[in-house]
Amino acid sequence: MLISNYNFRGRSLRHLIVFLLALATIFGVFLLGYSYGQKGKSFFGIMAKDVTNTEVGMPSGVDFSLYWQAWNKLQSDSVFDTNSQSMLYNSISGLLSSVSDPYTVFFTPKDNQIFKSDIEGQFDGIGVELVMKNGLPTVVAPLSDSPGAKAGIKAGDIILQVDDVKSADIGFNELIEKIRGKKGTTVKLQIARADADKPLTFSIVRDTITIKSVTWEEKEQTGPSTGSTSLTTGSLGASKKIMYVKVRQFGDDTSSLFADFAAATIKAKPDGIIVDLRDDPGGYFQSAIDLSSYFVDGGTIVEQQNKAGVKQDFSTSHSATLKNFKTAVLVNGGSASASEIFSGALQDRKAGTLIGEKTFGKGSVQELVELKDGSALKITIAKWLTPNGRTINGEGITPDIEIKSDSTNTTDLQLDRALDFIINGK
Repeated sequence: MLISNYNFRGRSLRHLIVFLLALATIFGVFLLGYSYGQKGKSFFGIMAKDVTNTEVGMPSGVDFSLYWQAWNKLQSDSVFDTNSQSMLYNSISGLLSSVSDPYTVFFTPKDNQIFKSDIEGQFDGIGVELVMKNGLPTVVAPLSDSPGAKAGIKAGDIILQVDDVKSADIGFNELIEKIRGKKGTTVKLQIARADADKPLTFSIVRDTITIKSVTWEEKEQTGPSTGSTSLTTGSLGASKKIMYVKVRQFGDDTSSLFADFAAATIKAKPDGIIVDLRDDPGGYFQSAIDLSSYFVDGGTIVEQQNKAGVKQDFSTSHSATLKNFKTAVLVNGGSASASEIFSGALQDRKAGTLIGEKTFGKGSVQELVELKDGSALKITIAKWLTPNGRTINGEGITPDIEIKSDSTNTTDLQLDRALDFIINGK
């Protein structure tokens, strides 16, 4: 966890489509900006306490006196303590939720600072990306080798309870904050899983999550790969050299690290490449373009369609130095956003073969708009389409070769199938 492209007012940043669950307040789960207020005086003779700068433009056809009537009534009559700042922030959050988009959310100043620090690649947490899906806090993917992944959290899991607090009793941002915490502390999660007949409970020790987004291995493989996931065993046929690269997220260092991988691959002259995007929740949009460009020989990588239906093509950013290598791309339900841009581009442009399971279906562009008090709006402003015009958002990418994962199997069936594809050509 991603957003495809974040533009900060006053500066441009290419910000994560990835939201690692340790990324607090992310995904009210992954430029509008309605203004509202009252003109100088209360509609009902009670001035909203501690409210300033109420003189704003109001859309025609909307009676904002209803809002201020509710505001003033709450402050004057509620037996519970009211806080104007909290009321304002929750009002804005509710406003954004009206578009029914899990990626359009509001960040308080604190949440915004946590978000921006987390996407730099190091944070304390359990390393799981969450999104609000169908009104439920749902796991997009656990980060590889994270505490969440090691504990057994899987894509599609629904968080029912954090420690002794039920998810239904708190807001999503508060849920995220409860899951976060200092390294060495423990959080207990109760989750619902599609193939489990009762809730599952996990006790997970938080850790500092440091993400090296790209790692690779050069391996020799002989004969059939069936039954082996080490990339090193086999007994028949000539030896095959295979470059295996794992992309954990499309982050700050991804383009530069993948450039190193490309250089190593060209030097090694392998028989094929396996790009593993499983459980990669996304990242920087530009990184997706850069990585795709190693395999796609010019032309369109992805299309962006805005609210008005206007489309803009984004093309390759450099020469396709890896285009002549047979390439398999591993994907699953945790492959999202930038991962889907890469996968869709290689599939449509016939530059690689997708193997595994259908991807998550997060193909939209968010813009992060910082407000004057340090809070921020994250708003979906466009959707991504593959080069052939296929919709990613809500649809996902179906692999060319579908292989379901099997947690009861000691071997990695999807990786084995990719090895067979490289070795046997089918």
